[in-house]
Amino acid sequence: MAAEPEAQEPKKKLPIVKILVMVVGAIVLIGVGAGAAILFNKLTKPADENPLAIVIERKGAPAEGDGHGEAPKDEHAAAPAPAAGGHGGGDGHGAPAAPAGPTGKPVPSKEQFVTSYFEFPGNFTTNLRGSRRFAQMSVALATQYDKKVIENVQKHEVAIRAEVLALLAEQTEADVIGVDNRKKLQVLIRDAINKLLNERVSFGGVEDVYITALVLQ
Repeated sequence: MAAEPEAQEPKKKLPIVKILVMVVGAIVLIGVGAGAAILFNKLTKPADENPLAIVIERKGAPAEGDGHGEAPKDEHAAAPAPAAGGHGGGDGHGAPAAPAGPTGKPVPSKEQFVTSYFEFPGNFTTNLRGSRRFAQMSVALATQYDKKVIENVQKHEVAIRAEVLALLAEQTEADVIGVDNRKKLQVLIRDAINKLLNERVSFGGVEDVYITALVLQ
């Protein structure tokens, strides 16, 4: 009768083993579930945050394009440069490009020459015709011929001064007053100088004469 309690002890230990197995199994299931949740979370992240998704996309997913394996085009890529030998943006086969807009009239070209000036030193002073007053005048001239004309004027300055004074003495007060009268007097002086130079050196060359000062006293 004393041996029966000892035979029943193994039966009491069986529930403890089952409990341990259940606990270990539950821990394993929890670990597997947590790992699966972490993996799912990584796979569902955007490509720029999930390196694993980037690897899968590069190895398995086809690149976006036209369906024939071509890589997608960059919208910000630089436009191709025009082909060499073109005509300002044509189609590369010699066709001219469309004009940018209406063009203006070309500026007419005009041959330009250097103008040389010479002013007689001192004043031309003489009495006016029919008046007790006298005129004091400064004279300059201009030419677009070479320096030879100025040299001829300087060489014959004495004769030119005498000719201009004689011309001025023939003018009245009314002939030298006013802008228009002075312009007429300038033309008379120019013609007188060119006439004298033509007589002395066979060429005048004086194109303009300017009265730079005129005083009546």
